[in-house]
Amino acid sequence: MNEKLQKLYDMALNELQNNILPWWMTHAVDKENGGFYGEVDNDNVPVPHATKFITLNARLIWTFASAYRVLGNPEYKAMADRAYDYFVEHFWDAEHNACHTRVDEFGNPVDTHRYIYGNAFAVYGFSEYARATGSQQALEYAQKLVASLEKYVYDPVYKGYFESCKEDWTVDPWTRGVNRLPSDQKTMNTHLHMIEAYTCLLRTDKSKFMQNKVREHLYVMLNKIVDHDIHHFFYFQDRAWNPTTQEISFGHDIEGSWLMMETAEVLGEPEAMRYAKDTCMNMARACYEQGFREDGAMLSEYDPVTGHASQRLSWWEQNEAVVGFLNAWEVTGDEKYLDASLKCFEFADKHFVDHEKGGWFAVLSLDGSKVVSAQKQNGPTCPYHNGRMCMEIIERYRRLAAE
Repeated sequence: MNEKLQKLYDMALNELQNNILPWWMTHAVDKENGGFYGEVDNDNVPVPHATKFITLNARLIWTFASAYRVLGNPEYKAMADRAYDYFVEHFWDAEHNACHTRVDEFGNPVDTHRYIYGNAFAVYGFSEYARATGSQQALEYAQKLVASLEKYVYDPVYKGYFESCKEDWTVDPWTRGVNRLPSDQKTMNTHLHMIEAYTCLLRTDKSKFMQNKVREHLYVMLNKIVDHDIHHFFYFQDRAWNPTTQEISFGHDIEGSWLMMETAEVLGEPEAMRYAKDTCMNMARACYEQGFREDGAMLSEYDPVTGHASQRLSWWEQNEAVVGFLNAWEVTGDEKYLDASLKCFEFADKHFVDHEKGGWFAVLSLDGSKVVSAQKQNGPTCPYHNGRMCMEIIERYRRLAAE
């Protein structure tokens, strides 16, 4: 076995089993009100009265279900059950076959607009839970939610999906999704997480309907959202896919470079794989050449017109770079990508992992020397990126070892 890959595997297994999952099982569980806390600070103290957000709670279902599937530890299944049961009871809106965006500390809905990015993660969580446990109920929840998204959020004219809706599923661009302005009717970020969710569902629901939706979504990503001139995603676009901004996001680009290939692999169509492979390797190379720093850090956002770059580093961008570069090494055999994957993991271990109190810091200063985020857990901050990074390494290592 390649020594660098072996080191990645050893680091991933240790980090997942001895830090990431134990931290969330110890510090994130809300024993008083059920489910998980809405926020926990950098000292591992829950923030009083914090609300609970759809993205965090859906990602917790996915993380612990996936961990149970990959590692088989029944403690992980118990956490997946806890996350799933709480989500169904408090976030699921049976009247509209949809998910609430936010509930209070007691689980009462306080924001009922349809946040499509968050609903995508609900599909992801339900689908992985069904895959890991065999739950027919979870599969049906995923299918019901997809049916709603296709009925109300899908754009039959230009393809793709809108950003947000009112409670009754009326499309409402003035209600923020992950867009900046109402003119940003299509966003790369929402579509990226829609495709991972639909791909996960396709692993269990192999119907023609899901095959067709996943294929269409992949080609929308490849044809409309990738800028093939510079090998980066367009960030924000209008309904007809005209760009409304010039910024690029290295983290999303490297994440997309492996997620779109995963979609093509699950779809199992050679022509889709050829197209995705070429596009994704161009994106990985662009991220390596432009966004990957000598010390192992993956940079955040960059405006190629003004030259302005984000003055921070985020935990999730490092995680996605580790997987994206590992994937690029597997596809191309170019050792520089394996070196980059290992180097990025080592940077994250040195700077983002809290070796004193456990868990991960979320955001650091640009040089990695200062923690600038106040919490280890909140609406978007979760174990999905770093947990998935570790599980991707473990599963890829196992596959290569078996070969």
